[in-house]
Amino acid sequence: MKRCDRAAMFLLGVAASALLPALARADEKAPAPASEEIVVTAQFRKESAQKTAVSIDVLSAETLARAGVAQATDLARLSPGVQITQGGSAIQVYIRGAGDFSTTGYSNPAVAQAYDGVFAARSQFVAATFYDLERVEVLKGPQGTLYGRNATGGALNIIPVQPKLGQFEGYVSAGFQNYKGYNAEGAVNIPLGDKVAVRASFQGVSRDGYITDGTDDDKHHALRLQVKAQPTEALTLRLGVNYQHLGGRGPGKVVYEPTAPNAPGLTNPQPIIPANRWTSINQSLNTLIGSVTAPPGIYPLDTSKVYQNVDVLGINGHIDWNLGPAVLTVIPAYQRVTQDSLVMPALYFGTNNYFTGAPSVSEGQTLEVRLGHADNRVKWVLGGYYFNEDQDSYNAVRLGRASDTAFIAKLNTHAYAAFGEATYSLTSRFRATAGLRYTDETKSVDGHRYAIAGSLACPTGGTAIGGSCEILTSAGTWVKGTYSAKRLNYKAGVEFDVAPQNMFYASVVTGFKSGGQSNADIDPYKPEDVTAYTIGSKNRFFGRLLLINAELFYMDYKNRQENFSQLDRGGAQVSSLFNAGKAVAKGITLEATLRPTMNDSFHVGVEYTESKYKDFSYQVYRAASPDPTTTCGVSAIPGGNARIGYWTVNCNGFQLPRTPKFSGNVNYTHTFDLKDGARVEFTPDMSFASSRWLSAEFVENARADAYALFNASLTYYAPGDRFSVQAFVRNIGNTAVYTGTQQYPFIANYNGHDIAPPRTWGARLRAKF
Repeated sequence: MKRCDRAAMFLLGVAASALLPALARADEKAPAPASEEIVVTAQFRKESAQKTAVSIDVLSAETLARAGVAQATDLARLSPGVQITQGGSAIQVYIRGAGDFSTTGYSNPAVAQAYDGVFAARSQFVAATFYDLERVEVLKGPQGTLYGRNATGGALNIIPVQPKLGQFEGYVSAGFQNYKGYNAEGAVNIPLGDKVAVRASFQGVSRDGYITDGTDDDKHHALRLQVKAQPTEALTLRLGVNYQHLGGRGPGKVVYEPTAPNAPGLTNPQPIIPANRWTSINQSLNTLIGSVTAPPGIYPLDTSKVYQNVDVLGINGHIDWNLGPAVLTVIPAYQRVTQDSLVMPALYFGTNNYFTGAPSVSEGQTLEVRLGHADNRVKWVLGGYYFNEDQDSYNAVRLGRASDTAFIAKLNTHAYAAFGEATYSLTSRFRATAGLRYTDETKSVDGHRYAIAGSLACPTGGTAIGGSCEILTSAGTWVKGTYSAKRLNYKAGVEFDVAPQNMFYASVVTGFKSGGQSNADIDPYKPEDVTAYTIGSKNRFFGRLLLINAELFYMDYKNRQENFSQLDRGGAQVSSLFNAGKAVAKGITLEATLRPTMNDSFHVGVEYTESKYKDFSYQVYRAASPDPTTTCGVSAIPGGNARIGYWTVNCNGFQLPRTPKFSGNVNYTHTFDLKDGARVEFTPDMSFASSRWLSAEFVENARADAYALFNASLTYYAPGDRFSVQAFVRNIGNTAVYTGTQQYPFIANYNGHDIAPPRTWGARLRAKF
């Protein structure tokens, strides 16, 4: 049956790729689309999304407003194959199986996140930027040539509205929702003469938590200031400053235990399924801990103490200088992310210095310089990139006497890159693309680990900081080292215009994600490499009536990076980064938009992904068998010890985490025309995904069920769009959608799950001036 499913999907993809150009030939004399094309800058030049030979979802300002996008996690409802959740204050983005589970500063995402053309060193840098936007671009598949080392899965480009020369305009918006939610945002564009303009924007949100202990709230405010000058027609200068503060309780976790948890001393274990799926796991976890005889001394977790206090500052400049033969672009940027937070359960995890209270701090500097040219014959870009990030990284994991550990480290990442890409028209219809990027990156780690006084590793206290005991590695020293990677990534592709509005393309692209070392007594993790093969077709038929796009993809991973919490050789509970030798993800994306009338639009986007590990095994450094904690195969290591491991866990053949076989969205918009140019838009939509693993631990309770979410909005637009009023309801069926997980270390099958919002409803008023 599985072979039949795979064959059917493959034949469907081949048929789509072959049939669409055939339809295009029949439609060569059709008129051009009546609506304007969506212009994107995904390839560092302005071009139509339908003429861009990459898999890209473009979410316009109107689309974002209709869907009520207020944060990154909302994007998963709009883009097939995209799964997004919060890992503490960090954003975890997965595209077509590629992503990063780490919530610490020791790794970088597999999906590059950029705000206003600036790569985010920490994902918190883009957390509260979803206001006053021109669009969001979601690029799928590796973008190694143009976006570099941390784009093995794709890229997320968040593009704000720029200041507009010679125009005074703006808007204000205010809304409310259940859970005592209130929000306000706005922008004002002020011209200073004909050649200078200033744009100031703001957003403020206050909403109580969805989970019963008050977590999963949203308390943030953000400010943005931009200045744009055009002293000559050839030169444009822009300076931007953005500030964000994320407060409140922060993300929480809920009970999800269809399989009974198990632990020493626990008798007659029963599955734990709460009547309310948005109930915290705090009470249930402490009840379980009270029934467990080992490990000793675990104290109750008190989620009333959780909080987040995150500050983000970004400063970036843009220089665009038309030199005639080419345009020079220079983008210098500075970013600072300060994190002071505490999250629990399934374990206590803090991001400040346990002994002094100092927050974790990341300071990054980037500089990108590009020279580009585009005409009907050739399009090319050459550039250089510099990246530096310094981190004071602090974490604390507390599980009572069993494992109370504080982590303190100095981290640095230095990267240089040179890149180039060119598309040449061999004929009026046939084009070839070639690109290269060379990256030289070095990471340094100087980490110390301390057993907190009173823990099993430091029962009577010690002589280290705060009376703790420093934990040395099995090599007899602290975690210290330098890790380098050099890569030459490439892209090769072809494009063929079957008709003016119909294109066929194919490409092979490589990308990589650098390696490094966790602050733990485990082996360093190697760089991750991926090669992606794609065949696609983008088409418009019968003017603006019908759009159909299709893409076949195959992604081949080597040394794919994985992450979850486990004990290291020294017995400390750590965030472990390690490698799966080989993995593949392959499938097809189909997108169709039908506009049968000027007042109706119907869109369907579906992605099918078949993924599996071809080589994935790791060692477990504790004497107790890990068999109860995973559905993977477990075997003892002959003569095993704390240095080489006691057990081997083999997960070959498992589906990649957060990679459902089927995912997608469907939406319909009908416009009711009223007198004097007023109108009403009714937009029902739904998003769906099949069952999927939530982490690479492959615990029974980390398997999330399939879901379908239904939403609707009704919006009134006054004549001339002077103001609008929207009423909305999201997750109409109040469906529980689990997006991430964490297993409690000492109780097998006890998982805390991240959960998407329950049923929400509200209204929003927006006025333009």
